[in-house]
Amino acid sequence: MDSFYTNSTMVPNNTTALSTGFDLECRDNPAGIAFWVAMGTLTAILGLPASVTVLWILLRRKTAILSSEVFIMNLAVVDTLYCLNTPLAIYNYCFLKNIIAYSVVFFLLNLNVIGGPLFLCCICVERYMAVVHPVTYLGLKSLTYRVLCCAVAWAIIFPFSFYLSITAFEYPTYAVSGVISAFFIFMVFCNISILRVLRKSAPGRDEIHPMKKKALQMVFTILMIVLFSYLPIVAIFPFKSYFNPMTFQCYISPVCYSFIMPRRFIQPLLYLSNVGAFSRVQFPCNGMCCIALSPSQ
Repeated sequence: MDSFYTNSTMVPNNTTALSTGFDLECRDNPAGIAFWVAMGTLTAILGLPASVTVLWILLRRKTAILSSEVFIMNLAVVDTLYCLNTPLAIYNYCFLKNIIAYSVVFFLLNLNVIGGPLFLCCICVERYMAVVHPVTYLGLKSLTYRVLCCAVAWAIIFPFSFYLSITAFEYPTYAVSGVISAFFIFMVFCNISILRVLRKSAPGRDEIHPMKKKALQMVFTILMIVLFSYLPIVAIFPFKSYFNPMTFQCYISPVCYSFIMPRRFIQPLLYLSNVGAFSRVQFPCNGMCCIALSPSQ
């Protein structure tokens, strides 16, 4: 649903008419829209309770929140807002077509479109430092650094989202795909670097330690989620000019953006699984493997 508000032809000159541009182009080509609506509905149904549960677990703790979970909590916030926004976005697009609702929807969408990958990058950097540069990581383990990073991130996310919501949604697709591409490359680099370190067995041992092996499997799973979510946009959007405009808007764009949606419920479900929310069995976790195992992407 992230892509349908990027086209300035969708924005009406008044609040009563919105049967222009995208609506007219895709009215007879609804397959891409149907796929987007289906994925959005599934994401809201699965992602909202999962993200809210993550926040509930983190906020109700009697002890102080761990420094490694600060970014997880902020990511859960943007995912929760996205899931809450999904019903309004679908209803407004299909029925209401109100300009004020579009502005609110678009603002909340961009909080996640930009905030999601940004907080994922923060998590990747933390894991990268913990596994690849553990000595340096120990010196930067203070909660203050994470809070400061989150404050800077929100200081970027809020103005950018607000600016897009009041400028008639007129921003180039290339800008968004460029930002996502930069985040994507950074996340892939961090995860591959972590995998390379975790694959190395300890001196004098031919096999990888069981905890490292579990961490290796988790990081690999997360890397696959990142590739599945963001690779379609990164690979296809730079070639937008080579496609027929109608084909790109009505089929390619909604399908590509729909691939991002599953990440918004898979990530919190992975976290809940890791903390034992689905089972009473708890596994010991410590050191760099604990950082790598935290399924926050």
